[in-house]
Amino acid sequence: MKFYVIASSSKGNASYLEVGNHKILIDAGISYTSIKNALAKIDVKIKEITDLFITHEHNDHIKGLIVLLKHVKPNIYMSKGTQNAIKFTEPIKPLKAFDPIKLTNLKITPLPLSHDAEEPLGFLFENQTKKIAYITDTGYILSEVKELLQNCTLYFLESNHDAYLLTNSKRPYHLIRRILNEKGHLSNHDSAYYFSQMVGQDTSHLIFAHVSQECNTSQLIRQTYKEILTAQNKQFSHIEFIEALPDQPLEVIEL
Repeated sequence: MKFYVIASSSKGNASYLEVGNHKILIDAGISYTSIKNALAKIDVKIKEITDLFITHEHNDHIKGLIVLLKHVKPNIYMSKGTQNAIKFTEPIKPLKAFDPIKLTNLKITPLPLSHDAEEPLGFLFENQTKKIAYITDTGYILSEVKELLQNCTLYFLESNHDAYLLTNSKRPYHLIRRILNEKGHLSNHDSAYYFSQMVGQDTSHLIFAHVSQECNTSQLIRQTYKEILTAQNKQFSHIEFIEALPDQPLEVIEL
């Protein structure tokens, strides 16, 4: 498995997963050119994309979708709710929460999330030896989802905001309420607590995803995680913690 975060923030989201002959793009929330250039950095031609998974219909996850599909013809996967929300007329392979699909030796389980979208999904990608959890844009994580995400190799997990910085920010009150409610985004505290309930001995990487540039800091994320993992008596010295960036791809992670 090769995992490559192209961009992650409220400005735009896209990631790349390569497993065997499958070259998978997750979301297309930045421009076609940006995706193409990011893939070129790791010697992948954008026309080689075989599969496209869309988490939900918000613009920071589909901004580049229409232009992308003028150049690339992958299999497209999304929920019916997302399809209807964006009035998407291209053929899709519809996804349902907890109804896994197989791409050769790769199993993908769509996971229900709690966000102000029609039918948002996260994903569990797994083969015989490795598991990747892909969870962003959610106000909470269901216990049934936590059970499926035990001891993943890599977690791509939202750590959107520090609650104090958010509530004391200059953002409009309605936006603050939207982010904090059960259909909003995970705070550092919530993210760290959920992670403490899922992390295991096989966990090697945690990527902090969808980090707010205004209402969060790298120091606060790491401090919160350290405090909660320590309080929960969880070992984490073997885990590499990485922050996803809004406008710069991360290094490829090979699992």
